[in-house]
Amino acid sequence: MDLLGCGTFGKVYKVRMINTNSIYAMKILSKKYLIKNGQLRYAVTECNVLKQVKHPFIIGLHYAFQTPDYLYMVLDYCPGGDLSFHISRSLFEENEVQFLIAELILAVTHLHKHNIIYRDLKPENILIDSEGHIKLADFGLAKEGIGDNKITKSFCGSPAYLAPEMLGKRGVGKSADIYGIGAVMYEMLTGTPPFYSENIKELYQNIAKSELVLPEIFSEEAKSLLSVIH
Repeated sequence: MDLLGCGTFGKVYKVRMINTNSIYAMKILSKKYLIKNGQLRYAVTECNVLKQVKHPFIIGLHYAFQTPDYLYMVLDYCPGGDLSFHISRSLFEENEVQFLIAELILAVTHLHKHNIIYRDLKPENILIDSEGHIKLADFGLAKEGIGDNKITKSFCGSPAYLAPEMLGKRGVGKSADIYGIGAVMYEMLTGTPPFYSENIKELYQNIAKSELVLPEIFSEEAKSLLSVIH
């Protein structure tokens, strides 16, 4: 097994199915760690969501099993890394952003049709497969049972990508994911999330109260889309 990455909850390995030679990514999660830190529900949520949704632009769950000490999830292998890696190397051209964001919109729309909100859209959670398409991954913070007129009041997500309504503690619904799509798009074009500051208090103030400043080099179409999303 080749180690692909380490996270807070466990490790991800590149593995091969012996009888088919198919390549997968296997996420291994420590039950002891999950229980100790009150995180077990996130692993359960991810399994439940991925069992429900099957979509070309959402990571596929092929197998899930457990031992006394660990939980295992066998997922699509995405050799292209994540969007964050690509952004750190070079910003995307607008035509590339258009292609990938269209796929992200389709993935999120599929979740919303199942009354699931994602709540953690960021480049690190968007993988690239062998053909250059996206795979939305890491569903631990997803929330099920959120219809068009329902909200959830849990405060969660990555600070730089939180929607304004999350910071206002008004509860969030599907619109928070729309904001997240805009945040990812903005970062693909500029290299940083919108409203970014290393000072977390200032970051939250910027998200909650500041006007979104769009660089002049953006096309009118990109400006129009980002203005609507924000």
